[in-house]
Amino acid sequence: MGIWYLYSGIAMTGNVLAARYELLEQLSEGLLFHVYRARDLTRSRVVTLKAVRAPYAHNQPLLDTLQMTLDARTRLRHPNLLELYEIDLTAQPPFFVEEFVRGLDLQTRIRRTAPFTVPIAIEIMIGIVEGLQAIHSAGMTHGDLRPANVLVGSEWHVWLNGVGMRGVYRAEPSLAAAHEARAAAYTAPELFRGAAPSVASDLYACGVILFEMITATTPFSGETPVLTAEAHLNAPIPSLRQRNPATPRTVEGIVTKCLQKDPAHRYATALHLLNDLKAVRDALRFGKSLGWSPIDLPDSTDAKPASGDIFARKPTPPTPAPEEEEEDDIPKWLRTMIRLTGALVVLGLVIGFAAWMALRFVPEDRPVPQVVGKTLEEANRILRQAELEPEVRLEGYNEQYPPGVVYSISPPEGRVVRKGSKVYLWVSKGSRYVEVPNVSNMPESRARRELEGMGLAVMDSVEERPSATVPLGYVIGTVPPAGARVDRSRPIKLIVSIGSGYDPAPTTTPEPPQPDAPKRQFEVKIDLSDQPNRRIRIEVEDALGKRTVLDELRTGGQVYTIPVEAQGNPVRIRVYVDEQLVQEIVR
Repeated sequence: MGIWYLYSGIAMTGNVLAARYELLEQLSEGLLFHVYRARDLTRSRVVTLKAVRAPYAHNQPLLDTLQMTLDARTRLRHPNLLELYEIDLTAQPPFFVEEFVRGLDLQTRIRRTAPFTVPIAIEIMIGIVEGLQAIHSAGMTHGDLRPANVLVGSEWHVWLNGVGMRGVYRAEPSLAAAHEARAAAYTAPELFRGAAPSVASDLYACGVILFEMITATTPFSGETPVLTAEAHLNAPIPSLRQRNPATPRTVEGIVTKCLQKDPAHRYATALHLLNDLKAVRDALRFGKSLGWSPIDLPDSTDAKPASGDIFARKPTPPTPAPEEEEEDDIPKWLRTMIRLTGALVVLGLVIGFAAWMALRFVPEDRPVPQVVGKTLEEANRILRQAELEPEVRLEGYNEQYPPGVVYSISPPEGRVVRKGSKVYLWVSKGSRYVEVPNVSNMPESRARRELEGMGLAVMDSVEERPSATVPLGYVIGTVPPAGARVDRSRPIKLIVSIGSGYDPAPTTTPEPPQPDAPKRQFEVKIDLSDQPNRRIRIEVEDALGKRTVLDELRTGGQVYTIPVEAQGNPVRIRVYVDEQLVQEIVR
């Protein structure tokens, strides 16, 4: 359907890669990849395609490292992680395909709108840490966590990008140097000393990102990457509240704990950090105190703070000695009654105000109900009863849940959200793997329908073999063979019989149709509603023989219904788009 071109090392949009992915738009150009928004012509969905840039497309050690990294990613499934669809590093250029999401990277959001309010920064960080928790639970680390690798969509939903890529960059010295310069502001001190990425280094990056979202500046910086590294290694942790006084003490404590120089003094796991972040979110939502801290912050006024101590507090002024009560003419018992009455009035006002607040605000908030493991219809009903708005985010393969069952949800179950909030559902399409059925001794058209009905892709081209037992045009077998368990995305090739091979080819032209041969009318529908101009060719094979009834360029952006007339029985109609067979009708 198209040819893959390279011009000055830059892939041109509008072409088709691997006869399947139409490049629609170049989204970015990184150190290693050209990143495109593409259309998967087989699955009819928009995807993100990352093609290795020309200087590295033949670097085998780098490609081997990339293959191992991507293979490890295939087992990751989480609403805060981009799903990996396909890897083909043997193609030229090598590429892999990911889920496409509509969002803006956090680096751009910080540049445009930071400093963020504390509630928004906490909400984004919760999404980041939930994704990290899934990565760490799979025995992996992110290794390159920075705002450029965080995508933020509507309602502050977060996806992590670039999982495990730090090791790939380090496979090529020129790439490693450029990458380390970009990532220096978010790199933990121990990594500058040569340590491997770890859970602790990922959590350090969380502290830097949270600091940056609230203050619009990173905690450690320098005029060069080397000076930035020295700041990470030696400079004291700056005060978050000095740069943004609206920051609660608890949030400062969370950031300080993440940014500890010694990895052992940081959070032990992403889950521990996640629990503290959720506690902050709940406290902000319900007006609870945020005076506690997950780490000791110096706040004693007895000792003189050391020079440069960022947590030094102003000394509390001494409490003045109580003045002696003036004598008055009010009897003591009456004065006591007045004070008691005043206290009761104040208490009543407080209780009344609290009741009004509860009636006014609490009904607007409700926890997300449990719907994972339920059918989509049942999940929609439960969510609507809770006055929430369900929306299917993705239908994906899942080995645990049968087709039509919800396997993930965002926001997660139990999280308190506002009435009317959207709740995104991930719905299972069943197992990614299926057993190839036996279609031997079936006509080719029926075999195709049988395989495609099971969600399998069937190659347009076939392998033809002579057979003394299987009639001409019938299926001998498949590649992979019947009974093999395959990924649904793997195309199936049909092996079709051409007969015994002993009959000579006919040398005479087909006889003209009999006068009573019936004329038959067909309609061929071709959808170019979201495609550019295409060349359409339609071939008909009937009692009159094989002929082309249409061959012309059609304008994109429209749906065409083309009438086709044929005679006799059977009739075979083939539809080609830019010389690629896209449809075959046998009646």
